[in-house]
Amino acid sequence: MEFSIKLKNDQVLKGFISKPSGTICANIILIHGLGEHLHRYESWAKMFNNEEIGFTGVDLPGHGLSDGSRGYIKDFSLTDEMIGILLESTQNTFPEIPVFLYGHSLGGGIVLDYLLRKKPRIKGAVITSPWLTLAFEPPRSKIILASIMKHILPRLVQPSGLVVDHISHDRDVVEKYIADPLVHDKISVSLFHSAMSAASNTLANANELNIPLLLMHGADDRISFPEGSRQFASKTEFAELKIWEDGYHELHNEPFKRDVLTYITSWIKNKLS
Repeated sequence: MEFSIKLKNDQVLKGFISKPSGTICANIILIHGLGEHLHRYESWAKMFNNEEIGFTGVDLPGHGLSDGSRGYIKDFSLTDEMIGILLESTQNTFPEIPVFLYGHSLGGGIVLDYLLRKKPRIKGAVITSPWLTLAFEPPRSKIILASIMKHILPRLVQPSGLVVDHISHDRDVVEKYIADPLVHDKISVSLFHSAMSAASNTLANANELNIPLLLMHGADDRISFPEGSRQFASKTEFAELKIWEDGYHELHNEPFKRDVLTYITSWIKNKLS
């Protein structure tokens, strides 16, 4: 079911709710990655539904069907507000049904940052391939320049530099990504600065995590290095780290995705019990 939410700045963010036909044991709220959109997860959502898990989310500002210049997010106060609305609406619509936040890539960085700063009352979180340590770490001069330019030209966008061949070993996934008119390769100065700052703060404050976390990464991820996930997990007893051998960036789109689904659903159901 399609739905939308409106932020205080009047931006409308569009997404969908996918729920099981019968019993619901848990709900997932997914925050997607840079340049993509939630509808890339429709089949993934149905797979969770088959496990009695609901699935919902919206396209990030400046992404997919949501309002905003492509790749532009002023700062993470917008994603804070977005997640807050999604949590409240999900908990009101499905009272007493446990909620798990699920973030992938940039969305993983956003969710980790949110968990540490906002400490939401949820059952747990699932994070895959988070933006913590990029495969091609930008030079310090570029990071400093971004911190200056975010005040002068925050909407300035540049190519993200993402190598599409590195998202999945499944060639069909890569070709669909390339042909998808809702996918873009843009990132604004403000979003880049926010993501880099959040990654740094997240790694520095991992010990403040206070809910169960399943943190997963592909061993061969060439977009965000698994080392960032290893560093985070080493600093907190609340995180369970799973490294998938031969995995690229999008574990949910790898040939072994059913194994990934089984691992996630087993972990969620274990937390429910």
